[in-house]
Amino acid sequence: MKDLLSKCGVNCGRCPSYKENLQTDEDRQRCSDGWHKYLGFRLSPGKLRLCDGCQAPDDENPIRYQNCYVRRCAVRNGVETCAHCSAYPCEDVPRVSLSTDARERTAARLGTPIPEEDYLTFIEPYEGLRHLDAIRASLAPEDIVEMTKVSARPRIVNFPDDLPFSKEETAALEALHRLLATVGSADGVSYARQTVLKKRRRHLVKILWTFGLFGEPREEAGLHLVIDSETYLAQKIHSSYSRVKDYFKTLGEYGVHCEHVPLVEEGWLTPTGALRKRGWFMELSFDDDAGGVPALRALQSYAVRLREEYGAREFRYFSKADMRVLSLLPT
Repeated sequence: MKDLLSKCGVNCGRCPSYKENLQTDEDRQRCSDGWHKYLGFRLSPGKLRLCDGCQAPDDENPIRYQNCYVRRCAVRNGVETCAHCSAYPCEDVPRVSLSTDARERTAARLGTPIPEEDYLTFIEPYEGLRHLDAIRASLAPEDIVEMTKVSARPRIVNFPDDLPFSKEETAALEALHRLLATVGSADGVSYARQTVLKKRRRHLVKILWTFGLFGEPREEAGLHLVIDSETYLAQKIHSSYSRVKDYFKTLGEYGVHCEHVPLVEEGWLTPTGALRKRGWFMELSFDDDAGGVPALRALQSYAVRLREEYGAREFRYFSKADMRVLSLLPT
């Protein structure tokens, strides 16, 4: 095996699925078993790829497992590795790297020490942050490349100026329009963060859409909308509880308050941390930053009107905050 570091610090040359290391049926079985035991996922021996590695040029049509968004960011910035970028260590590199205590954590999970040979084959190659830290320490200031900053902003349709509503109703819709235009957006971010935010925004907006279309109004302690567990999960929004909490925290930054409410003390969460189909519900409310109760009512009327007019295409218009439908008479 030889050292061949990827953009994010993974040692492709020492990965058991690198093309030079995956030559026999025994190699394939060992890789499949090792990944399952130490990394927690399994690919059958026949589905393993003779990977060319991250640094193989795209114009050579290399074989890889995925077109990693961190790799694409490094390529667009023109850096050899993420350690050469001025933004290192950014918040996205740890997402594709094992932590520096991965050996200890894995041994604790298995309840037994990890043999050195297995560590060097199935864990050490993927400790990208440790590899990148070593590279960074060896670089001179002139080796560091300034990160290209981009924006993560959705395509939003301008607010219509011909809505047939009162001043108060129009103001509520304008507040909702601003919310949809800004939620999950950012300026001055990396290409990698732009990709993450784009995916995250779709889930954030899908949560708002689900409450707007299916939420049941409740008046206790101020107006809020309620959806049950099956309604939420039917929309194919992330069911990981940690991810849901992250989404709720982000929405809270825009004045949108969501809460997960268990109906029972136990049994609403799977052993892997995913929400079960029953045993909980969710609540949503708007504070003044999001437009308050008027904007919450506008969310409902807007979502219903989109469904009436566009059916299966409704969410496409909602995600663009396209409110021109409100100028039309119901069909």
